[in-house]
Amino acid sequence: MAPTPTLLPRPVLVLLTTLALAVGALAGASPTSAVAQADAPWVSGQQVVGRTVTVNLDWDAVAGASSYDVWFSTAGPDTYPGLDPHKGIATVGGPHADLAGLTPGTTYCFAVVANGDGKGGGNGGPRSCKVTPPISRAVVPTALQTTAATFNVACGAKKNCNKGWKWKKRQKKVVADIGRVDADIMVFVEGHLAHKYGKKKRWIGKVMKKRGYALACQTQKSKKRKLFSQTAYVRTSEYAVVGKKQNSKGTRFTMFGDRDHGFCQALVQHLATGKQIAVGAVHLRDGKAAADGLRQQETKYVLDRVTSAFPGVPAVLLGDYNSHRGLDRRGQTDTPRLVMESAGFADAVDIAAQLTYPYLNSAHGFDTNPPRSSTWPTHVDRIFVSPGISVPRWDNIAVLAGGRYAAPMASDHNPVRATLYIH
Repeated sequence: MAPTPTLLPRPVLVLLTTLALAVGALAGASPTSAVAQADAPWVSGQQVVGRTVTVNLDWDAVAGASSYDVWFSTAGPDTYPGLDPHKGIATVGGPHADLAGLTPGTTYCFAVVANGDGKGGGNGGPRSCKVTPPISRAVVPTALQTTAATFNVACGAKKNCNKGWKWKKRQKKVVADIGRVDADIMVFVEGHLAHKYGKKKRWIGKVMKKRGYALACQTQKSKKRKLFSQTAYVRTSEYAVVGKKQNSKGTRFTMFGDRDHGFCQALVQHLATGKQIAVGAVHLRDGKAAADGLRQQETKYVLDRVTSAFPGVPAVLLGDYNSHRGLDRRGQTDTPRLVMESAGFADAVDIAAQLTYPYLNSAHGFDTNPPRSSTWPTHVDRIFVSPGISVPRWDNIAVLAGGRYAAPMASDHNPVRATLYIH
């Protein structure tokens, strides 16, 4: 039982405080400064363990901190964990904590208090929130393990290609990032001119063919005008494209209304197991609250097209959804996620067992100082997977040097990749 504090009478307290300040001034000393506030932690891993979840938290170390108190709460992102009377508290010695026994499929928010010199105190830093994976998404290895990635290369039109840094400077960086991603399934968004603009040997189609990939689908408005705004490629040593004519027909629609936004679909077959997978390359409309309804309609359209064309087939829908969980706290709604979750799909970043750079926005707008997410991982570049697919790993392919992105940058988006176990 903790000892009861002894309260001093106010006149005595004032006298002692005055004497302490005087002695400090004579000695040339200053009062001990408070330990700096900790930044928001991030979830670097999460594992379903029986009927519970263990979450791995990391955060930036605070100078002078002797220990850290980790607050965790299910009160939701609008309640600071420290204000929740039912919060859990774990004390650790360094900038890492493993929190066991959490409830699956539940939103938890976390904050860190840095303690220094055994004095306690410090200020609780900003919170971060994460939904724990449901038991049904426990990572179980399967015969079909694959990697899938999406990369918005910001080259759907010439003005976009030369926004930020010119394409002739960015093109080589894009090719280098393709090599870093090295996924079995690769989706490109805003890539129309990237297929036929700049140095010819670095056109995306040529690069992918040289690296052993086949084009699985591309957006197109008509038979005469083929668009490469959204494309999906598969590694030919792993997959064969099934029914190319059927896949091509699946891309013809006018709902999205412009070159840069749209979708294509493909059915591919894994060579080693014979299992088929439906793949969708997606780019939804951008804009703020007024576009919520449009993105909802577009997501439902894409989902209905893929599931009706390939019923009962595991599906992976990748691309730039122009939406993220953080919108829910800014007067907007993450409508694509709501549509996908209603059909049993999950965002790979929500259910991944290991995560790399979840706190860095995948879309950074050519800012060399990496924008950080706080409350939610705010990624517009997303990989949604159907029921029966688990995700051992999710990676934001961010290349940092000295804490900054090197210029010129490949794009205003980082590639995002997920490792998938398909049942």
